[in-house]
Amino acid sequence: MNSLIIHGCYDATTLKTLIDFGINDFAFDLRGRSQNLISFKDLNELLKFVKNDRVFLTFENDKIETIHSFLNLLSQHSKKFLLIFRDHQDASFYAQIQNPFLWMFHPAGDWRAILALTNLKGMILPLKWQDQYQKLPDLWKLIDARNLDVYLHAENFEESLHLELDENLKFSLDLSLEIESGFRQVDQSKLKGMKIWRKLNESSAR
Repeated sequence: MNSLIIHGCYDATTLKTLIDFGINDFAFDLRGRSQNLISFKDLNELLKFVKNDRVFLTFENDKIETIHSFLNLLSQHSKKFLLIFRDHQDASFYAQIQNPFLWMFHPAGDWRAILALTNLKGMILPLKWQDQYQKLPDLWKLIDARNLDVYLHAENFEESLHLELDENLKFSLDLSLEIESGFRQVDQSKLKGMKIWRKLNESSAR
């Protein structure tokens, strides 16, 4: 299957369903205002089931002390934690973290300065900003020069249908309200029935 990061899993049943689909990379949402926020207790439990050595942690406009606190508390797990920032703070903020991270592109962000940071390991490019970043040749030159990982990102399953899947591309996808039967209650049948899984399998089989 294509390289895919699933964002926002917060319960063990859903995690196991996704693992059965062949998903290896998970980004657990620690953004305070997110509908997919996972508690520290639940995160500790879910990490026991994740087979991959690397795990992504998502932050947005958090204090440096908060981020370091999470990393310290999670150091008991034998995982490599990569951070994902879904904000557009000054590059100096990300530099102070001194932890490998991916940055989700935002037109208001100082992408030139962020791309110069040695701890930046990849870019996440939301489909909704496609018109903006496709018109930035310098952005692509810097990405190529740094040999960064690049993920095309869909914010929901409906948007994921617009992804032009290719086995050489990387993708990321938010778990969205489309798969819930109630507040924070994932309908596993809906999840399993989403067309993105078939598209990914067909792309990988080419």
